[in-house]
Amino acid sequence: MPLRWTGVDAAPIPSPEVRSALAATPFAFGLRDVRRDPAQIGGYEDSPAVVRTPDNVAQYCTQRLGDMLLRAGARLADANPALVLQAELVEYEAVEGEDFNGRAQIRATLSTGGATVWTRTYSGGAKRWGRTHDPERVNEVLSNALASIAAQLLSDGSFAAALRGQPALAPPSAAP
Repeated sequence: MPLRWTGVDAAPIPSPEVRSALAATPFAFGLRDVRRDPAQIGGYEDSPAVVRTPDNVAQYCTQRLGDMLLRAGARLADANPALVLQAELVEYEAVEGEDFNGRAQIRATLSTGGATVWTRTYSGGAKRWGRTHDPERVNEVLSNALASIAAQLLSDGSFAAALRGQPALAPPSAAP
């Protein structure tokens, strides 16, 4: 099944803090697929059958996330960037049961000069009515799961701080 971007109503909107950091700091962006089977994009709750794509999922997700970053105001640098945002695609699948459930997960790392300055994992999901074996629904939940991840990244203050070269915000401490 070919991948197609569909069903996403609007591009994610960055927080003011992230928008400012994106505008001020050019960086390179890339994504690599670290899933066990890069062609598998889905399956069925009640069957061992899997859904595969002939498309290059890493290239597709790189393009889609890159487009969302650009729309948010990112200045993606091609040559000799000081910062590199590398994403690893850990999960990307749509499972059909009573509904279509899309899940995606990336591990994002920002580095400079080969040294990691920030890392975070984001998980996104989407759900649509199902039990139709409809490729449109598979693409819709996969698209929305990826857009959910972009929305999280674009509202993450620690990402903005790392882009600006500021110390990452410490996670809240657990209550005693």
